[in-house]
Amino acid sequence: MSIYLIVPFCGVTAVAFFFIGAVAQQHISYKRVKSVTHQDPYVYRSRHKLYSALRFLGVEAEPPQATPIAPGKRLSRKLVTAADEEGCSVVDKAMFWGRSRIRKRDSTEPENRDEIENVNEIMKYGFPGMDDIHIYKNFVVSYDRRNRIAHWVCERLGVECLSERDPKTLVKPNEYITDYTIPAMFSPTMRDFRNSDWVGGHMASPQNYKCDYVRFHETYKFPNIVPIHRGLKTNIWQKLEHYVRLLTLRSDAVYVYTGPMFMPQRITFRNWAIRHHVMGMNTVAVPTHFFKVIISEQKGNFDLPFMEGYVVPNADIDKNMDLRAFLSEIRDIEHFAGLKFYDGRVRNELGMSIVDNPNMDYELNIE
Repeated sequence: MSIYLIVPFCGVTAVAFFFIGAVAQQHISYKRVKSVTHQDPYVYRSRHKLYSALRFLGVEAEPPQATPIAPGKRLSRKLVTAADEEGCSVVDKAMFWGRSRIRKRDSTEPENRDEIENVNEIMKYGFPGMDDIHIYKNFVVSYDRRNRIAHWVCERLGVECLSERDPKTLVKPNEYITDYTIPAMFSPTMRDFRNSDWVGGHMASPQNYKCDYVRFHETYKFPNIVPIHRGLKTNIWQKLEHYVRLLTLRSDAVYVYTGPMFMPQRITFRNWAIRHHVMGMNTVAVPTHFFKVIISEQKGNFDLPFMEGYVVPNADIDKNMDLRAFLSEIRDIEHFAGLKFYDGRVRNELGMSIVDNPNMDYELNIE
């Protein structure tokens, strides 16, 4: 073989093996850095500099900063991809590129775009808290594993689902439904509700979703169920849910945050304590109060939505009481619930409701 062929061949082979060795060394180094970041906080804070030092052909760009998502918009694919590829070696990126090509060719693999759009629509006014989020068709739940109930439930109500009815919703489930996305040790069961002074109350009411059996069925899952006094559920709480639906019929859209509260009680002059019952073998917490924060987008040209807040004690209440008696300041609900709601414009007079008389007897005319 000619010397003119041997020398270039050896040179190309040496460069190729050098490149392969460098790629392998980079991949191993990335894996080691990632493993150490889980153990050493200092390495975790400095990981971007380490990734930049190990990167080929240039300096790694700054990591994407968390920015609020505008209402109605979905996450940018570039930001999602950049976040996913943080600390990826050349080998990882090649594998990521190959998987993305396979996904594009395989039309049977579903994408979660609809789910992202659905969450952006429901949570238009933000998350009051970020503990253990669970997403359903038309409401979002933040679950409290310690108390076995929800921190809060947010739902978006529209006129379209109040004007129709699916015949399947005439029959409701005989028992509440277990959500297997929650570990069994943190989830209540039907045995906890039997032979108890309390019954299951829906944070997102099934009466809001009679147009769709799937949505109606999801409201019977345990993360949406909280122990409530029977006398409260069949009277004042039911009236408050009816009021929300009537408000929806007169609005463009209504966003409702519902959840339990544990209010302190005075023990002595200077001492306070939070006392509440628990029920069943799973020690499901029984709230002392419930709240509803309602954000209503009115028909017409309004710059900001209107807000209302209600706090109702979890006890048997006189059914003839006016709903206005339970109106509460949003900031008070935030203080005792440990949540933060949308900082929109609160009405100057919360007692002046959009509906002339929220305690009126009204019907939705849905057969």
